[in-house]
Amino acid sequence: MDIHRRSSCRLLAGVLVAGSLVAGSAHAAGKAGAQPPSAAPAATQVAPVFDLAPLPVTSGQLVQYILSPAGQVAGLLLADGTQVFCPQDLGENLPAIARPGEQVSISGLKGIGHPIVRAYAVTGPRGQRIADVRPASAPAPYDSPSIGPDVPVDGIVLAPLYDMQGKVQGAIMHDHSVVYVGEANATRLAAWLRPGASLHAIGIGVSGERGTAINAREIGPDVNQAIHIEPADAPPPGAFPGSAGYDVIPGSATAQ
Repeated sequence: MDIHRRSSCRLLAGVLVAGSLVAGSAHAAGKAGAQPPSAAPAATQVAPVFDLAPLPVTSGQLVQYILSPAGQVAGLLLADGTQVFCPQDLGENLPAIARPGEQVSISGLKGIGHPIVRAYAVTGPRGQRIADVRPASAPAPYDSPSIGPDVPVDGIVLAPLYDMQGKVQGAIMHDHSVVYVGEANATRLAAWLRPGASLHAIGIGVSGERGTAINAREIGPDVNQAIHIEPADAPPPGAFPGSAGYDVIPGSATAQ
């Protein structure tokens, strides 16, 4: 009886050991024959929509970034006085490839009668190149602060500040500050914005490592002759949002 029981136990143990060896061999074979997972595909590079090669190339030394009053890079000023303007996406990447004092090359459309360039691609001194890869569309507006610290600007005008359409919208100062007044104010105050003129301005904006830029609400040859102006980002006249007259259309029956 004991002999039979011991024989059965030995037989069962042998079966279990054999099964373990077979399973281990199969696992090892499977592991040896398994293929490593394929690498994730590389991110697709965004290619320009248009061929930029035929565009004129303007080269020069970067003197300063042209900032918006919110501190965004709206363009570049070159040593020869050329103002280079670019869409917002391109402007955000400019500081990564070129700094003031370095040489840059710009592929873009040159202004007629004004020292301006509408940039579509910029190449920095280390060969890095950024391009406007989006199809042509309405340009995204640059942000403009509605609240913030007052920033004063005093000095001598270096050049009138143009916009991407070639219209004067303010002044660039010798100390690299940028003063925005808007197209209508610039026409009215042209004598104060001419190169060599003394200028005092104060408004909401930024002042930091990349430069100074403000939306002027007071401007004049000096602080004693300063006048109040509507800032370049002032909302159009009319009832303020949420008021009783905000939804009234002038000339409609409701407005009578």
